[in-house]
Amino acid sequence: MKRFTLRFLLNLLMGLIVFGVLSGHVQAKVIEPEESNEVVISGGGGIFHPFKGKSGVSGVIQAMGFLSPQERVGVELEYRKYETKLFKAKDIDTQSYILRGIGQYFFRSHGITPYIGLGVNIALNVFDENEIEKKRPSIKVKGDKGIGSGIMGLVGLEVPMGQHVALFAEGRVSADIQFTRYKNESGNNKFDVENLSGLTGLGGIRIRF
Repeated sequence: MKRFTLRFLLNLLMGLIVFGVLSGHVQAKVIEPEESNEVVISGGGGIFHPFKGKSGVSGVIQAMGFLSPQERVGVELEYRKYETKLFKAKDIDTQSYILRGIGQYFFRSHGITPYIGLGVNIALNVFDENEIEKKRPSIKVKGDKGIGSGIMGLVGLEVPMGQHVALFAEGRVSADIQFTRYKNESGNNKFDVENLSGLTGLGGIRIRF
């Protein structure tokens, strides 16, 4: 299952790149933005595959404004539910709430267009501390939450369905870390850094106001 999911996400990334290049020759009758201060609201969902764990779901809500017809900046909230490796214990149920500042560059100002993006985030990660301590009795985790940060890169394709509505598909790769505290078998306080990086494939809808 893990190999199938990873293969699916990698194929999605490659497909978006290839389709994006080919789409440069496709014309669509879509009106360009009339004002640079328009707002785009996006919502979507898909699959998140951690590099150290099992795949789960991902959902995104996003609000962006125009710097130019081809440049957008904004913020998004992403939710992930998956299993990952924490404190050397495998398959720990984890939920991540990620607040991200994001920028996107579109290769065309209208019609079907590929785009790329970059984001920087902070995250609140909620995990099952009892599950960790059951699998690693020698440690005592201080709480069931960790604070994280990271960066994310993406490649996507946007397909307009009219003047104000578009569909999109994205492949993302994220580098995320989490900071947590715990006590070892001797009772000493320790500080731990965990790797929560992974790949995401998602799709959704955008509405321009």
